[in-house]
Amino acid sequence: MSGVSRILMLLLGLLLMAGSVCAELEKNLVKSHPLGKQPVDVAQSVSDGRLFVLLETGEVQIFSADGQPQELFKVGAGVTSLEVSPDGQTLYLGNSKSNELQILAIAHVQQLPVGSSAVKGDADAPVTITLFDDFQCPYCAKLVPTLDQVMAAYPKQVKVVFKHFPLSMHKFAKQAAVASIAARNQGKFWPLHDQLFANYNKLNNAKIRELAESVGLDMARFDQDVANPALLQEVNNDIQLGANAGVRGTPAAYINGLQLKDRSLKGFKMMIDAELKKAAK
Repeated sequence: MSGVSRILMLLLGLLLMAGSVCAELEKNLVKSHPLGKQPVDVAQSVSDGRLFVLLETGEVQIFSADGQPQELFKVGAGVTSLEVSPDGQTLYLGNSKSNELQILAIAHVQQLPVGSSAVKGDADAPVTITLFDDFQCPYCAKLVPTLDQVMAAYPKQVKVVFKHFPLSMHKFAKQAAVASIAARNQGKFWPLHDQLFANYNKLNNAKIRELAESVGLDMARFDQDVANPALLQEVNNDIQLGANAGVRGTPAAYINGLQLKDRSLKGFKMMIDAELKKAAK
């Protein structure tokens, strides 16, 4: 028997063996969503994990990635199938009554309370940019000059709200977030914010403390504050708020609750101008 024949026989044997193996499927119910109405179809957006459930009543119920019910809205009678675009911004609805494919653009407005977060700009500005950031994230650091340009272009119309979203891959991001809140307690959040981002790739506990001292903080009070578990809880609350809004990475920016996809200066300006136009009506 030739070498090629032996290889073919061996492969055939392996295939026959594989066919005779019995695999057992293990099933676990991960989560159950009470609906109160009969579901007809379901789809999930890739970008933020939201679930879209088509109900027999001609409504769509949206759930956040962690299972919290969000909007419930009418799409009309006769809709029997549903697909969602990867970014969750477009629904494709099959209507068996009218024999139509209906394409519905949706914009999810997140409720993002300011709370005790640091704010830059006029408190009464009609446009709010809410940022979810990580002090060790290079893309967040690169966004700082863009935001400075935005604030310079819209000094009275825009304010920035900073929310913490430290990623688990960044070892000192949570410590930096806590330190920035301690600085906020002394009225120096933004000076430390700028220093942390300027040194995003050098951060460790010693560097964070050095930067805190460099912006003129009362270090005895700073040390007391960073040891206070309430500050870490505030960071964790921001993380949960971001997760509920669909934040999966940083930076994430929302303008009046609408997620901004294009974080270039042009992208910011286009969305801000649209919001200002809405506010003027």
